[in-house]
Amino acid sequence: MNISLAKRAKRIVQEKCHNGKGAILFREVFKKSDFRSNVQFLHETSVIPNSTIGYHKHAGNEEVYYVIDGKGLMVVDGQEKVVGPGDAVITYGGSSHGLKNIGNKNLKILVFEAKY
Repeated sequence: MNISLAKRAKRIVQEKCHNGKGAILFREVFKKSDFRSNVQFLHETSVIPNSTIGYHKHAGNEEVYYVIDGKGLMVVDGQEKVVGPGDAVITYGGSSHGLKNIGNKNLKILVFEAKY
């Protein structure tokens, strides 16, 4: 068993994530070495209002965004969808995605990625 005390982990500020606009804050809940599978990481991420995770392509992996709080505009392969708490989006290998915080508070998401 591995219990993460991520709430104690240092939050890292990343400017222009995937060439996006503004900043995100993230902390690593689990890293690759914590898993026995092909999962690469689990991050708790906050996208600051009016900031974005830039539109980028995935190859050889899949990534899931699960929205905990806030409001965002998710774009996957050119299709846009407003997302909020309880929404989950999967981006398959070969697909592209990006996310913009369109609310007035931090957009909090869980992000995990698995290779195949």
